[in-house]
Parts: sequence; structure tokens; C-alpha cells
Amino acid sequence: MGLLDRFRSSKAASEGKFGFAVVGLGHIAKPFLEELRGSLTCRVSAVVSGDPAKASAIAKKYSADATYSYADFDRIADNPSIDAVYLALPVSLHREYTERAAAAGKHVLCEKPMASTSADAEAMIAACRNAGVRLGIAYRCPHTMPHQHLRELIRQGTFGPQSSLRIESGFGFKLKSGWRDKGSLAGGGSLWDVGIYPLNAARFLLGEEPIAVEEASATCDANGMEREVRWTSVFPSGARAVCVSSYERDISDTLRITGEFGSAFMAPAFRWQEPYRIRGKVHNPSYGRPMEIKVRELDFPEFRLEAEELAAAVRENRDTIAPGEDGLKDLRIMEMIYHAVNVPGF
Repeated sequence: MGLLDRFRSSKAASEGKFGFAVVGLGHIAKPFLEELRGSLTCRVSAVVSGDPAKASAIAKKYSADATYSYADFDRIADNPSIDAVYLALPVSLHREYTERAAAAGKHVLCEKPMASTSADAEAMIAACRNAGVRLGIAYRCPHTMPHQHLRELIRQGTFGPQSSLRIESGFGFKLKSGWRDKGSLAGGGSLWDVGIYPLNAARFLLGEEPIAVEEASATCDANGMEREVRWTSVFPSGARAVCVSSYERDISDTLRITGEFGSAFMAPAFRWQEPYRIRGKVHNPSYGRPMEIKVRELDFPEFRLEAEELAAAVRENRDTIAPGEDGLKDLRIMEMIYHAVNVPGF
């Protein structure tokens, strides 16, 4: 059964749609709201905002049954049409609203990065475990065919032995004033916001956990928040991932894999607004002749699949493919990078 078919089975649809309360109605919530319109297994059943007029308008637009403020958020416990919450809040609020959702008996789909610190992530995992609810992190790689295709090519040795692999990836933009430039809300700087993408992608593609961080450097502002960070993640196989995140300049989100037998280039690699494209060429001796790699993804509904995956995990009584433990691993690596570049506070 294919990825889309798995999450759209007639059996799941016949059991009634899995309801999400969307918490926070900013930029990242929009594609989630839009894509759930086309889901056969999930729906938006409520919205949560500090702006009553905005909440009412969004609820009407997406046929949500209820609206809540942050102050009365805990009343979601009394709404049986809400099965889970989707947290589209600033990072510093993830722990509080995960714990409150768990106390209300609701499952959680949390945007990345998962939390401000690994200690907060551990507390979120414990809260959900103790409440008997699922915690999923909204990572894109497990839900997009191009990333999965690259991972399979790596596993097959298409580019050469994993020890020979070098991944180069970056993402950045010129930061405008807002919650992202406030460390108390954002959890961190560019590493937390856009660095999470290349960091997590390398882990996903290689199927390994970094054992060291090397060649790390950072440019920080007057408040000690990292504006641009460079680092290399070193993996047990010998593979290396050279990454950069920036709030100082525009860096197209890209991903390049180079190995003994060839390479592939993905652009964009993380930006959901545009189709993902992969181009590459390898000359693996076992294939007999050069092979071209061409992938173009058209309008793949990754936000919808993230929601449908959590719903499927709940129905099937299993962990999600991107559980809270995965988010915790990324946070521990980011803290390693902070230590390596001596970001204040670590």
C-alpha cells in the first residue's frame, strides 16, 4: 500500500474524521488548515487564538466547530470532537501547550523544533506518556517522496559506500522584526528556526545519529542570539554533513549528496511553497552504465500527511514515524552545536 493510500483507507474514513484543534493561527498554520480540507481522515474541529475576531473568521472559513482563547484553552478537554492539537506556536510555548493538551487527554502534533531545550522536550515526552496520548513532531522528510527516494538511494549504495558520503545543506533569509528575533519566544536564533531542516535531513537520509560536531562557528548579535551558524555533523559511518543556517542573508534551501560514485542535488529541499526537485548522476560499477536521477514532486500534501500519520498512529495504537524522541535527538545535537560555538547561556 502506498503512502497516500495508507492514510486514506476507506476503513479509517468510515470511522469518522480525526479532529484537530489548531493552536496559533500564524504563517505555518495556513498550509495545515488548507491541506486538511482535502483529507478523508482528518478535519479542523477547533481553532485557538488570542484574537477572537480572527479565530471566528478562520473557524468559519475552515468549518471548525469551536474557538478558544489561550486563557480558556483547557476547556478543549470537554470537546469530544477534538482528538488532537496542532501546535503552530512560537517554540518557547511548545512545552506549556503540550503539557496542557496532554492533561486534557488530547494527542499532540508539534511543529519543529520541538522545544527550547532538551529538558523541555523530555518533559513533553513524559507528559504525553503519562497521559497515554501520542506526541508527533511535524518533520517533513518522512512524509515527502523525494526525501524518501534519496534515503533509499543512499541505503542501496547508489552514491557509494556511506563512509564516502558528504552532505551539504543550507537555509537562510534576512530576518525581519518579529517573534523570531526574540530568544525568549523563539528558543534560539537561526539554528533553531532554519538550521533544524538541514540537521534533521542529514539524520533522516543517513539513518544515523551524529557522534560529533566539528568546524562549528557562529555570528551572534548584541543579545547573544546566533544569526548565522556553520557546522559539520560527523556520523559513525564516516559520512559528514556540512550545514549552514542564517538570518543574515538569503540562502536557497538546498541539499547536495556526494559520494564515491556520483552526486545528486535537491532544490528546493525544505520550502513547502515550491515543488521539490532532484537532479543527479552516478556511475556505480554495479549498474554497468551512468545513471541519471530526476525527481520532481508536484503539490505533495506533506502537512496533511503529518496530520493523517498521527491519526493513523492513534487508531493503530503505535508510535508515529516522527515521535517526540526524534525531536529530542535534534535538540541534543543543537545544544552540542551551541556548546561548540560558545553561544551565551550554554
